Amino acid sequence: MQDPYLFLGLGNPGRTYERTRHNVGFLSVDLAAEELAVRLRRPLFCQYQVGRTDAWGVRYILVKPLTYMNRSGTVLPRLMKKYGISSRSLVVFCDNMDLPPGAVRIRQGGGTAGHRGLLSITRELNECGFIRIYIGIGRPKAGCSVVDHVLGVPDEEESRMILKGVSRARDAALQLFTQPLERVMNEYNRKDAHITAT
Repeated sequence: MQDPYLFLGLGNPGRTYERTRHNVGFLSVDLAAEELAVRLRRPLFCQYQVGRTDAWGVRYILVKPLTYMNRSGTVLPRLMKKYGISSRSLVVFCDNMDLPPGAVRIRQGGGTAGHRGLLSITRELNECGFIRIYIGIGRPKAGCSVVDHVLGVPDEEESRMILKGVSRARDAALQLFTQPLERVMNEYNRKDAHITAT
C-alpha cells in the first residue's frame, strides 16, 4: 500500500463559523469524508476530529482541528508521528482571498501569504513543503475589513460559486494519489475565466 496521506481542513469550530468563508477548508474535508464514506470523530481529550479509511490502495487520514484557525498546526506533530506521515504527504485545504470565489489552486510549498492557519502549520513543522489546495473567497468589498470578510457568510450566489470550488478542491485532492501532482496541478490550476454560480 502507498504511504498514508493526511487531509487537513482549516477552519473554526462551532455553529457560529460553519457557513463563513474562512471555513471552506473544513467543508472540503467534510465532502472528502462523504465521498470516502468516512465518519469524523473526536477522540477523547483530543483537539481535533479525525477519520481514517483505505481506498484505491491509499490510506487517508482526514482531520479538522478544533483549536481555532490561529492554532491549526498544533495538532499536527502528534498526528503525523502517530500515523507515520511526512510533511510532503500532508494536504491542507484553506481559503484564499487572492482568488475569485470558486477558483481553485494547488501548490506544493511556498509562503503563508499572511494566512494564520498556514503560519501555525509552518511554525509547528518548521518547514513548508506540504501541499496546499486553495479555495477562492475573493477580496472584501469597499468598507469591509478583512476580518469581517473572512468571518462573514457569503450571499446565495457567492455561496454557490464557493461550493463549486470546494467540490473541485475535494476532487483534486482525491486525484493526487492516483495521478502525478504535476498533472493534477495542470488540470485544476488553469485560469478560471468564467466562474459562475450556475
